[in-house]
Amino acid sequence: KLDDLFTNPPVFILSSDPSPSRKDPYNNLPPIVGELVTATQKQKQRQQNSISVGLAPQFFEVGELIGERRAWDRIVKAETARENASEVRRAFNIYTTNLNFNPEKYVYSGSAEKKKRMIREDKMPTAVDVIRSDLDARDLYRNMVQTKLEDAKAEFLFQAKQVEENNGDVDRFEVSELLSLLRDAATAADKWFSFIPDEDVETALSIVKKE
Repeated sequence: KLDDLFTNPPVFILSSDPSPSRKDPYNNLPPIVGELVTATQKQKQRQQNSISVGLAPQFFEVGELIGERRAWDRIVKAETARENASEVRRAFNIYTTNLNFNPEKYVYSGSAEKKKRMIREDKMPTAVDVIRSDLDARDLYRNMVQTKLEDAKAEFLFQAKQVEENNGDVDRFEVSELLSLLRDAATAADKWFSFIPDEDVETALSIVKKE
């Protein structure tokens, strides 16, 4: 069974499933135009908040935004290549990149005393900080699942080769490292899935049962 799972892994993604969705920070506007629009929006926000940065930073801001777009394009290209090489990674990314967060507010789950202290010390995270932290944690566990599964496959193939080179002696197959890697992958997957609300899981299961 393991041989079949590693050499012919199950398909997680159907043709009807959505693709990873990465919103273009320039609203799909062409180069230069998107940067000019974004720079204008940033200047308007600064004016609303009574923040003055002078003329020089505003002059160079479009150039900085052009550099950021190029960096963003490189990141998207690299991640797409990683998704094409790993269906597990792509499956996780389809869910994560299609999440919708409220960028204006979030529910604080800590104690009231800690919240008061953080407000006094001006350490209360913004909604954007919380969203970034949430996504970083999801990506961390996604990477752990992918790495552990790839290591498990390599370990399995190595052990299978040992058996083959010793005239089919299955006693040469050491399972301890393989089991450890698979347990680590399962633990990381559980942590990733723990971010998903129970009601979303129930909705997904009901849809799957109807198919």
